[in-house]
Amino acid sequence: MLLGVYWYRYFPEGLYQFDFFTFRAGLGGHADGPAELTATVQAPDPAALLAEVRAVAARHPEVRLFGEVHGQFLRLTVGGYSLSDYAFFVAGELEKALRRQHAALATEPLPAGAQFIRLTTPAEDATQPLSGGLLQAVSSAPGRYGAETLSLRLDCHLLLAHKSAFITDLNQLCQAANLDVLYYLDYEIPPHVNLMLFFSNGRQGVGGQPLRYTNAHALAALVAACLAKHGGQPGHLGSYPDYYPENGPYVVRMADAAFALGT
Repeated sequence: MLLGVYWYRYFPEGLYQFDFFTFRAGLGGHADGPAELTATVQAPDPAALLAEVRAVAARHPEVRLFGEVHGQFLRLTVGGYSLSDYAFFVAGELEKALRRQHAALATEPLPAGAQFIRLTTPAEDATQPLSGGLLQAVSSAPGRYGAETLSLRLDCHLLLAHKSAFITDLNQLCQAANLDVLYYLDYEIPPHVNLMLFFSNGRQGVGGQPLRYTNAHALAALVAACLAKHGGQPGHLGSYPDYYPENGPYVVRMADAAFALGT
């Protein structure tokens, strides 16, 4: 899973600015459509432009990029259900190629019959997301710059006496799993405590840095063993909302707090 900061509903105003690409928000619910960055241009040398675009695509194969070609016209689309910083960086690299080839924004729609070209074929994510079980995949509400964050959430309870050691062990798991975000909420019901913990990353692919995927199933197995070691159990004690863990958040490890915590 690609945990961390992404954009789906809003463009990150103030972080990125494009001359050619425009943002189309993703459509949730029954409409179910990905978010997209699109640019339709025309260039004096379409073959040279397409060659430059292919070179950019070859350097950044992890983004989903396709094109539509008709004569001098080219439409480029960077799409996905969670556009990370990596996608916006690649769009910026494509804009450099468009400028070098003296491309101009098209003033009319792409003609019918355009040829579809798949410019990248990202590898299938071998770290498939969870569906049910100890850890649940959750997304935050839009926060700063319209960013959302995909995290794995753990709801559990254990004895207060074990809380500190349990959190320390989870922090070590995060370090081994290359996760840079761990924080929690709690509610004490002496001698127990209800916990809601979030595992995630910060911004992904800033400046074209490689994306970091998390094997959620492997992490869930390690977290389950850690919970058992400290005598904890999944779920919360008591009734909702009286004993719901709302105290916090308490940060254990954090990167890009303004995004990951929505502050």
